[in-house]
Amino acid sequence: MENWLPLIYAAAGMLLGLPVFLLMSRLKYFHKASEARRREVELSLHSTEKQLAEILASINEVLWTSYFPSRGIDYVSPAVERVYGHPPGAFYDNPRLWFECVHPKDKERVLAFARTVRKKGQAVIHYRIVRPDSAVRWLRYAVHVVQDAPGLERISSVGSDVTEEYLLQESLRRSHRALRAIHDCGRKIAQADDENALLQGICEVVVAAGYMMAWTGLLQDDGESIALTNIAGKNQGYIESIRKPLIDEPQRLSTIESALRTRRPVTARNFAREVHLPWRLAALRHGFHSKVALPLIQDERIFGILNVYAAEETAFDEEELGLLEGLAQSVMVALQSLRNRDQRKSAEAALYLRQRAIEASANAIVITSADPPDYPVEYVNPAFQRMTGYTAQDIIGQSLRILHGEDREQAGLTQIRAILSERREGHATIRNYRKDGTLFWSKVHIAPVKDDTGAVGHFVAAKYDITETKHYQDELESQANHDALTGLANRKLLRERLRRAIASSSSHDGQLWVGFLDLDHFKFVNDSLGHSAGDLLLQQISKRMQHVLRDGDTVARQGGDEFVLILPVRPGDISPANVLQMVMDVIAQPLKIDGHSFHTTCSIGIAIYPQDGEDPETLIKHADIALYHTKETGRNNFQFFTPAMNEKALERLRLETDLRRAIERDEFVLHYQPQISLKTGRIHGMEALIRWQHPELGMIFPDRFIGLAEETGLIVPIGSWVLRNACLQNKAWQDAGLANLRVAVNLSARQFGAKDLAQAIAEILQETGLAPQYLEIELTESLLMADIKRAIDILRDLKRLGLELSLDDFGTGYSSLSYLTRLPIDTLKIDQSFVREISANSNGAAIVAAIIGLAHSLRLQVIAEGVETPAQLSYLRQKGCDQIQGYYFSKPLTAGELEQTLRAGKGHAKGSILS
Repeated sequence: MENWLPLIYAAAGMLLGLPVFLLMSRLKYFHKASEARRREVELSLHSTEKQLAEILASINEVLWTSYFPSRGIDYVSPAVERVYGHPPGAFYDNPRLWFECVHPKDKERVLAFARTVRKKGQAVIHYRIVRPDSAVRWLRYAVHVVQDAPGLERISSVGSDVTEEYLLQESLRRSHRALRAIHDCGRKIAQADDENALLQGICEVVVAAGYMMAWTGLLQDDGESIALTNIAGKNQGYIESIRKPLIDEPQRLSTIESALRTRRPVTARNFAREVHLPWRLAALRHGFHSKVALPLIQDERIFGILNVYAAEETAFDEEELGLLEGLAQSVMVALQSLRNRDQRKSAEAALYLRQRAIEASANAIVITSADPPDYPVEYVNPAFQRMTGYTAQDIIGQSLRILHGEDREQAGLTQIRAILSERREGHATIRNYRKDGTLFWSKVHIAPVKDDTGAVGHFVAAKYDITETKHYQDELESQANHDALTGLANRKLLRERLRRAIASSSSHDGQLWVGFLDLDHFKFVNDSLGHSAGDLLLQQISKRMQHVLRDGDTVARQGGDEFVLILPVRPGDISPANVLQMVMDVIAQPLKIDGHSFHTTCSIGIAIYPQDGEDPETLIKHADIALYHTKETGRNNFQFFTPAMNEKALERLRLETDLRRAIERDEFVLHYQPQISLKTGRIHGMEALIRWQHPELGMIFPDRFIGLAEETGLIVPIGSWVLRNACLQNKAWQDAGLANLRVAVNLSARQFGAKDLAQAIAEILQETGLAPQYLEIELTESLLMADIKRAIDILRDLKRLGLELSLDDFGTGYSSLSYLTRLPIDTLKIDQSFVREISANSNGAAIVAAIIGLAHSLRLQVIAEGVETPAQLSYLRQKGCDQIQGYYFSKPLTAGELEQTLRAGKGHAKGSILS
């Protein structure tokens, strides 16, 4: 038995271990399967990652992702190295590297964009960068901001290198100006009768084409020095800085010397980098950044040089240079022709060269007949065929309408029809369709070609493909036509709609009302509640106006609280007059702003098309003039423009302009009207009265310019001039031994309201040396009553100086007699309107007697002004008036006339006063 025990134990162990063995074997199997699956997933992920990296590496656009406020770079695509010249890692290491790459001239604009894009959520920007190799590239970035979590914004950007597109557009623009110069050059060549006229004309057409300056120089007999002959354009003073080396040391002017030596055009495309040029700093100061020197060569002989300057850097690329070289050759042919008097040969050669230049142009050039209505095509260059798909055989003899298909209701085509019918130069943007039907946008420049008699025989047109640019412009224009505050049409859209409304009214022989609307006393809201309340008022008013306008009407915000209404006259519809009344009514309804209730009104000026103007600017200007007259006549109304208003406005504008210069030109003079004491019969004082000795209009009295001076604020310096000169003259008379008289000077409302009035008068008295008791200040009743408490304080300040104070025009205002006792004044002046009534009726005489009695009861002196008859004088003397002033004794006298009166002892009044 014992011998079997080992076998039994072995069998039991095997039976017990078999499940464990089987379990372990199963686990081992599953472990091997999982490991294989994991490797399969890893391989798949690795393959996907590799494919994604290959896709990102193949994309030309630069993709960026960053987070705000961390400002770190979360991701940048491999294309960044191709565009920026820096590997992606450089941007991870230095997040500001992208901004360091921005062109210095664009940094401020990019910073402004970065600040605003987070508010907008998405936007597009174009700017330049500078690569490590100093190359400049133009980029277009579309930026999108997403709120991933509170306080965390993800900024995604897609950047495209648009350098080639930008350079193409620049090249087209430059080529067009060169083409224009070539075209006009031919006309100047045909017209020139002498060498000087030719060269001057060439300089002028080059500048007119778009270049900053052009000048020509002819080679002198020594074969080295250049003499400047003709010049046109801006900043011609620059030539003075190079004139001496131009004559004495032409070798220093390297572009000219190189052009003459190589007999080829030589350019300096960026003066800032041309450190070897001795005159580059002078050129930069005058705004020049590039130039080309074009040698004038004929039959291997050098005649001179044509120099053309541009404001932009990198001008004069290969195509533009080629066109200008053709122009220079045309000029040289014409110059030689003039010298040889062989104009026919010159014209043919110039025409041939222009033809070659046109054939070589990258832009489409078309020449058409001037015969309406089809204006058949007579010539197209190869570029036209490439742009449109139509060959010369397809298009010659046909109308260019073939390019527009059925799409003929375009604003651009309307412009072109007007240009052709008016036979003038112009341009337009239009939709075109190639021969295969695809759409493209083009900008067309059209110019008439005149024959020797001045008649237009042909048109030349240059077409530029602007399809991509048009897409960008459409995006911008959608945001540029409305006022940000009110949502109304802005000035730009207003003028566009007004032009269309004028065209529509013209086609139907209809009328169009243009209303210029201004809110009455809007300044009160801004001053009392602040600009935010004013903005709310403008928004509510804008909504109200929109609700009452008819379909097809326009209301636009001109600026501030000014609006413009466009109201066509349509038969059977509500009349514009009724619309305006509804607008005024709805504006007059109460408004609630920040808990405050407001009642506002408006004033409107109306101009009507066509009698008051046939273009937007004239209609708006005339409506504005009518608005001014509405305000003058009481506001809360509307008035129609009349030609008399325009004349009055022009006269007022001329008078205002002259008035601003009158003080510095010493055109003002003072006249003095004596004031007579009825007790002594002698001159007691005088009133200083200003006159304007206008160099063209002669003597102008105050009633024509004082109101204007008040409106413009010029009354303050004019009033100071009157005070100073009246004091100077009175002091001069006293120093000459004449009587010590008091001079009276009127103060305007603006002068009286100045904070430093008393100090200013004290300084004038000190400056002139006149004692204060010899200066009397006259103030009107209405001026004092505007703010009686403040007026009393000011009068007390003036009295402390020792001045005499008088109340002018007493009885014509609305003053309270209770205030009269509180005013620290010395004299009452009876207004001449009451004096005139003394003899006319008993009421007038009674009023004068009452004023004299009132004044004397208050211990005030009385002066009656406007005394013109013996009867008036007799009554005033009988009632105890103290002094008189008026034509009965003396008109206002010049300083010289009054001095003669005083010196001759004529200070006595007429005998009738004493009798």
